[in-house]
Amino acid sequence: MVLKAFARRFPLQEMTLYRFILPVALAAVLAAWPAMAGPVAPPYEVGTWQGFRTAAISFTFDDNCSNQYAIAVPMFNAKGLKITLFTVTSWVSDWSNVQDAAAAGHEIASHTVTHANLGGVTAVQLTNELLNSQTTINAQIPGQQCVTVAYPNCVEPSDAVTATYYIGARTCSGSIIPSSPGNFMSLSSYVCGSLGSINSLASFINTGNSAANTKGWGVFLIHGIDNDGGYSPLASATLQATVDYFSTNQNRYWIQTFGNVVRYIRERNASTVTQIASNDTTLTVQVTNTLNSAIYSFPITLRRPVPTNWLAAAVSQNGQPVGFQNFVLNTTNYVMFDVVPNGGDVVISRSVPPPVLSNPAASGSTGFNLQLNGNDGVTYAISSSSDLVSWSPIQTNTLNGSSTNLQLPAPEGQQFYRAQWVP
Repeated sequence: MVLKAFARRFPLQEMTLYRFILPVALAAVLAAWPAMAGPVAPPYEVGTWQGFRTAAISFTFDDNCSNQYAIAVPMFNAKGLKITLFTVTSWVSDWSNVQDAAAAGHEIASHTVTHANLGGVTAVQLTNELLNSQTTINAQIPGQQCVTVAYPNCVEPSDAVTATYYIGARTCSGSIIPSSPGNFMSLSSYVCGSLGSINSLASFINTGNSAANTKGWGVFLIHGIDNDGGYSPLASATLQATVDYFSTNQNRYWIQTFGNVVRYIRERNASTVTQIASNDTTLTVQVTNTLNSAIYSFPITLRRPVPTNWLAAAVSQNGQPVGFQNFVLNTTNYVMFDVVPNGGDVVISRSVPPPVLSNPAASGSTGFNLQLNGNDGVTYAISSSSDLVSWSPIQTNTLNGSSTNLQLPAPEGQQFYRAQWVP
């Protein structure tokens, strides 16, 4: 037995450690960006971007170019990232690729019916281009709502008419969008590819840095990929390198669809956060706004210090668990969580952080030692598994202090261990 082999036997413990220690490393970043919202009762804060990330980034694709579906969608699927496909509805002969992309969570949005120059059409034609494309997309993609539009050739028509049908519209003036835009019907983007300002990994990274430096939102506009005949083609190798870069920097960048970023901004700025009840074990909070919940139902991120006599907290909304994270910021224990405004009462409950197994060391050929780190007076169960599916209990321990050493027999073959606290 060698120590290297032990490290491979604790994936679940490593994941738990990552979940609770990573936010500590991000503490300075989290503290640097103040919350922006409507009336928010202290000590609650609303994240400028989901997860209190530094900036938002959206990848948008125009004109239904074939390699968007053959190359780009699989690239982003592989990383679990979502994009926006601005679709010219009259150019679609087979909706199956579009429907498959939507089923994977990508936004299908409007690029009008015919890709007309909207600055040179009649009022009736403008309405038809905006409304009919939206109606067609909603019919073909029933699981989504078409709520955003990209102007063909970046020619902006009447904002008032656009706002009748859409919550956000994209132009391409080549600038970072501020965290609270002044005009949602004229949201900027950067043209990518051979004819654009963004055509290398370095230029994508520089734009991301610009967004981070201003706490803003960077939107990339991509047409053709490689040799599919689309405008201003971008090399697939450059796109892959860019996807890899942003995928590995998601602690800094929130990668999300154009429409969901618009939703988040509007919900964040319109929502009121009020604590309505508290006791020794629970806090009850309401997050509300007056927006149309049929459109605006995207989770926004809140955080607060946990009460001083709590070790950690868990969060639910309307009786269902929601994503949350306990972390330390400037020596204070915090809980951060995602909730849907108008989605029901949010209950923050007193809890105990999960334990961590660490410091594996051989103790001869028949066994090895581990350290169990946790909370004084809490009982933990240790289990083992050979397949990460079926788990067998080994022993239980009640901690006297914050840690204890365990002695476990040497397993035969591959083995995994986990520690869980016993309620």
